[in-house]
Amino acid sequence: MSLKCLSENYGKLLNYIDGEYVEADYVGLLKSYDPGIGRVIAEVPVSSSRDVEVAVSSALEAFKKWAQIPIIERMRYLIRLRSLIEEKSEELALMIAQNVGKTIREGRGEVQRTIEAVDSALGLPHLFMSVRKLMNVAGGDPEIDMEMVREPLGVFAIISPFNFPVMIPMWFIPMAITLGNTVIVKPSELDPVPITYFMKLFKDAGYPNGVVNLVNGDASTSQHLIEHKDIVGVAFVGSSSVAEKIYSAASSRGKRVLCQAGAKNPVVLMPDATPDQSVENIVTGFFDMAGQRCLAPGLLITVGEAYDKFVEMIVNRVRRIKVGYQLLKDTDVGPLASQKGRHKVVGMIEKALEEGAETLIDGREYKIDEKYQSGFYLGPTILDNVSPDMEIAREEVFGPVMPIVRASSFEEALEIANSRMYGNTGTIYTSSGKYAREFARRMNAGNIAVNMAVAQPNQFFPFPGRKKSFYGVLHGQTDALDFFTDRKVIMQRWW
Repeated sequence: MSLKCLSENYGKLLNYIDGEYVEADYVGLLKSYDPGIGRVIAEVPVSSSRDVEVAVSSALEAFKKWAQIPIIERMRYLIRLRSLIEEKSEELALMIAQNVGKTIREGRGEVQRTIEAVDSALGLPHLFMSVRKLMNVAGGDPEIDMEMVREPLGVFAIISPFNFPVMIPMWFIPMAITLGNTVIVKPSELDPVPITYFMKLFKDAGYPNGVVNLVNGDASTSQHLIEHKDIVGVAFVGSSSVAEKIYSAASSRGKRVLCQAGAKNPVVLMPDATPDQSVENIVTGFFDMAGQRCLAPGLLITVGEAYDKFVEMIVNRVRRIKVGYQLLKDTDVGPLASQKGRHKVVGMIEKALEEGAETLIDGREYKIDEKYQSGFYLGPTILDNVSPDMEIAREEVFGPVMPIVRASSFEEALEIANSRMYGNTGTIYTSSGKYAREFARRMNAGNIAVNMAVAQPNQFFPFPGRKKSFYGVLHGQTDALDFFTDRKVIMQRWW
């Protein structure tokens, strides 16, 4: 697929409601950029409460019929959708790269994970076999039979972040609709071009009107969805501060809520780690996607001699990273997704330096090609002499920054790792089965990795998080079966 498939300007984006692209009754317009050149490529309408009302009405009406369709038939739509995603995969990857700032390689990776989310949903009939029926559960005459069934609930809102504009909505959409619900997606206002385009694939796959809807907008649009009386549940992925607000607002209204939130993922580097493979894996983990992943490592904790053994190797490897325009083939790391995000990361670096940290590599000084000077670039940054209590060691950066904290022992490293207020992932690099086992057992995080920087579970596992990395009871991915259905127990006796 050629870059010619991309547009320099997508104009004012449309909502997708009741199977059609429609103009929003917007209360304002926001700008969406190609972050690699700092140029506006789309206008994003801030959808009003009226837009939300129309979308909810469409989804609610569609639910009445869609929920009655047998699950096997609903799966056939999903199979057609999967085929269309594969057919359009390169176009989608390029569009994601253009609007998010990911490299083409990373865009392709997101599309592949989207396909895997569909594959996981195709296994729902097997998961559905948790339905049980017991004959003659009570003595006497006549007999009493009892069974438990699962039923869809209605209309769900899916509020997604900027860093995976297609994959994260598709964590939830295939599960929700294949189980018989209908959905309304509210994408990030930073980069909604790919998912707005993606809606056409549901139409082409033959889904009935109203099963999948999309309203563009900002936090006010999300609030309209959360407060709507006919929205039965909300799935959200994003920062912890926003997750806490959404969880409180939705749960107080009696809605189901699933909020995957922020992180400060610690990486413990032991002296006995395998050198070359560990260094390569750590560097790509920290700096791929310019660090804009909730699963990205956030803090490197070197134990004892590991600092002297590995840090120089890490610095030399990071110096070889090519930062550049995301659609160029030789680019390793693209820009940040927004100028606001870049300012935040730079501010955190500067605060760390004021608190006593030192730069081993200063990404603020990275020289980008003059052609792309208007882009939102920040080179990889490595900060040394970081103490565990500094903001840069405690808070999520969401940028290409590696803070290094030194620990004298495994026990001290584990204490530092567990003292973070987030609990998304924890990683250890070691050749010791003892340390690996102890870390896996005692690290207080939902996803644990040994000798791999990004602890990303496959779609057929849940996506657990702890502490301020998660709000709710049920997690993303396979837990969606329980989130998007409710159980009903039916007892029968016949005279």
